Amino acid sequence: MLTAVRSLRLSTGLILFAYATSHFLNHAFGIFSIDAMYRASKFLFLPWQGDVGLFVLYVSFLVHGLLGLYALHGRRNLRLPAAEAWQLALGLMIPLLLIPHAGGQRLGHFLFGMESGYERVLYQLWIDSPDFALPRQFLLLFVVWIHGCIGLRSWLRAKPWYSRALPMLTALATLIPTLAILGVVSSGLDLRDAVQRGSINQAVFAAAPEQQVVNHYVNWILVFYAGLVIGVFALRAVRDWHAKHFRSIRITYPANRVVSVPVGFSVLEASRWAGIAHESICGGRGRCSTCRIRIIDGGDSLPTRDLLEERTLRRIRAPANVRLACQLRPVTDVTIELLVPTRMPSALRAKRFNAAVDAGRELEIVAMFVDLRESTAVAAGLLPYDALFLFDRYIQAVTGAIQNHNGHITSVAGDGIMSVFGLEGPTTTIARDAFGAALDVWRELDALDSEFIGELKKPIRAGIGIHAGIAVVGWVSVGASQSLQFLGDVGNIAAKLEAQSKQLNCTLVTSISALRLAVSAQVATTAVTIAGQSEPIAAAIFKSRDELQKLFA
Repeated sequence: MLTAVRSLRLSTGLILFAYATSHFLNHAFGIFSIDAMYRASKFLFLPWQGDVGLFVLYVSFLVHGLLGLYALHGRRNLRLPAAEAWQLALGLMIPLLLIPHAGGQRLGHFLFGMESGYERVLYQLWIDSPDFALPRQFLLLFVVWIHGCIGLRSWLRAKPWYSRALPMLTALATLIPTLAILGVVSSGLDLRDAVQRGSINQAVFAAAPEQQVVNHYVNWILVFYAGLVIGVFALRAVRDWHAKHFRSIRITYPANRVVSVPVGFSVLEASRWAGIAHESICGGRGRCSTCRIRIIDGGDSLPTRDLLEERTLRRIRAPANVRLACQLRPVTDVTIELLVPTRMPSALRAKRFNAAVDAGRELEIVAMFVDLRESTAVAAGLLPYDALFLFDRYIQAVTGAIQNHNGHITSVAGDGIMSVFGLEGPTTTIARDAFGAALDVWRELDALDSEFIGELKKPIRAGIGIHAGIAVVGWVSVGASQSLQFLGDVGNIAAKLEAQSKQLNCTLVTSISALRLAVSAQVATTAVTIAGQSEPIAAAIFKSRDELQKLFA
């Protein structure tokens, strides 16, 4: 049932967004002339001109609006992520702005056969009511477009091609409303100039006697809609009061934190209501598994998985005692455990640096390159949102460790991360910083692997390469932003040392020149052949984290 309702809401929303897009594109032709808007409308409005098109459009508007109010009533609390809160608020505003504009036109045509062409609408906006109707119309354009784009993004972001199409979609999302506004402004100014020159007979645009009757009906429709919204909020308040006083359950979180909520709350809603950090990358729509929980106690009386939850959990091969917090609505007390941590350890939270490198200058640096092995195999079988969450955790773990040891990220290409140490302190210090960062990266990736054990087809393993040398370091400007970069063979050799880690069956490969900057102890060396280098490089390899840790103890 829930899946069908969401599918219907999505389908009707896409129909309305398609109509809004054709409307916006037609407005854009006003840049040329009002006549161009008329000619373009014959093609852009073709799907909506017949009886079938109008019926589909009106039913979609009615169904989508009612389903939105139904979803609002079903929410147990309004502590929402910013995007969802904006989408809800803008959705509630649309009828208030749309009914006086479109509702008045359709009622006038239906009741009295009143025609309303582009000239008449523009005359009302720019001549009759430029201080009220015109700003309201621009606000309607913004509200409709932003509401639709938020909903479209929520639907598309799970698609595998979304990241590749994002630049084009962003450009279209900006260009279409901009052209529409320019079209309305250009055509409106042309009409106003024609009125001032006296080349248009204003009597043609005089309000018909029937307009007062239409306005009266429009006002009553607005009152009805406002009453409907107020009624939804009132029903929510009555339901929550009754549930709080007569029907409530207790959800016990880790550390024996108990949250009492009315029956009907999902576990995710309970977490948000109580201010407990709880991951939900897809926004609680059941499209990912990042909100998943393990049932410790009370599982016998829980509702069974619905189709959406069953499909998602089956894809990650979750056991029977694992549920999606966004879909599970307990009816009795339950004890749970969050399975996806939400915060990085405080020691690894990213720091910002203001390095004293304004222009390029030659420095002795240490470069470190980290790359995730068999990333495609690691992510195989994961939902798109879960894969995104996993790789985000990987990147945050690596970059956090580097920045916590005074390192700077110079590039992130896929799962390969290049960094540089050498902008603060003597060479001994920067080398020890680099190896300290390598230890933290190694430690955090081991912890990440333990966290996802049993869920991934391949363990999380990475290769690390470290090399020291002279490089030209400086800030490179790209538009208004700057990034720290370094030129020379140091980074290239660090990356190639990392590439050797798989053949050498180890995790870390470091050149001896980098290692001796940090410690004076003798270690076993191996000759590593690097493409482009005339001589092999003396390197040390580390297969276990304990070896490296003992060396720097």
